[in-house]
Parts: sequence; structure tokens; C-alpha cells
Amino acid sequence: MFYAVGMGIADSVEIHAFTADRVRALTDLSLRQLQYWDEQDFIMPSLTARQGRGRKRLYSFRDLVSLRVAAQLRTLGISLQQIRKVDAHLRDLDYRNPLAELRFFVSGSRLYFEESNTVREGRQPEQVLATYLVPVGEIAHSLAGQIARLHERRPGEIERRRGTLGGQPVIKGTRITVASIKRLAADGASQAEILEMYPDLTPEDVNAALAVEERLRPRRSAS
Repeated sequence: MFYAVGMGIADSVEIHAFTADRVRALTDLSLRQLQYWDEQDFIMPSLTARQGRGRKRLYSFRDLVSLRVAAQLRTLGISLQQIRKVDAHLRDLDYRNPLAELRFFVSGSRLYFEESNTVREGRQPEQVLATYLVPVGEIAHSLAGQIARLHERRPGEIERRRGTLGGQPVIKGTRITVASIKRLAADGASQAEILEMYPDLTPEDVNAALAVEERLRPRRSAS
């Protein structure tokens, strides 16, 4: 089973300073873990320069997100060695806070991550497993647009649909019969009044319906 962990953080996020005590409360990491990771150059507090063991650690929001992601990956069974390997690889690619910028996936004891439209495994981060990610969101959006265009209709078109209103001619894309428009016109309704009764119609629809009615009217035999 796959677990997704982490996501990109917008550059506009306001930076706050978080003390080690506040970070401990927000991430469930111990102060000892924070100190150890700092000393090992792994997720260091970016708002304070190294000044010895007694200095006050101040973490940025991105640091906080990175720590939370790392803690969650550890909870899912990913070794610290594997997380650090991926983090170091991504920093070599000029990511400043890779754990806060990318999306990670866990399957069993294996870590995967998505970077530049590729999927890679944490144990061999330089090896590409997939070179193309199917953009499901974009595909869904595109299909929705195509479906909407299919339902669009050109005004002034008449059609007959088998099984619809006995096959009577109707305004294309609607269930409004040509006969209904003709009757209204015969009763003295103006084009504006017809359009008020059928707000989905256009003037072209009304004109087309009246023209078709004229063509459909049976010819009188010559006397």
C-alpha cells in the first residue's frame, strides 16, 4: 500500500521563528533528536547560525515542515539513513528544503519521491523508475471541457431525434418542438414573447423553426 507524504510549500509562506520546544510539541520529535539531527547536518535550524551546543535553536516554517515529514516517514518505517540519502541527493540538485518541497511515497519499507516529472526510489535516488507522470488532474479538466463543448449547440439548427417527442422536429439540443413555436406565432406572439417563454432559445432558433414549418406545410392541390 502506498502512503503519500509531504507537498510543496509556496514561496509566499510567511516565515516564523519556532523554538526547539515549540518544534518538539508540533512534531513529536524529542529535543535529543532535534539536537542530533542538527549536529549531523540534517534539518538544521535555518534561522540561527551554529554557535555551539548551548545556542538557542530557531527553526523556520520550512524547517518545521521538513521535520514533520521526516518524523512521519520514520513512523512509516523508513530508515533515517534512507531519508538522509534522499535529502542529500536532492540538495545536490539545488533544493534548499527538499522534504518541504516535494511529494514522497512509502510502500512497505521503500521510499519513493517525485521530482521533475520523474519517480525515483530512495535507495537509488539517481535512478529513474518512471519518466512520465500521468497528469490526472489535467486530464480530468480537459475532459470536462470537451464534454461541455459536446453539449454546446449552434443556434438555428433543427433536428429530429428517434424516440424523442414522436420524432417531431425540434430545436437542436432541446425538447422544444417546431410546432410549439409555430402555434405561438400563429396566436400572435411576437419573437420577443416567444423568447421570453423559452429563454434557452435564440432569435435564430425561432426564425429557423418558422421557416421549417413553412417547408413542412403540405401543399394544397390545385383546383
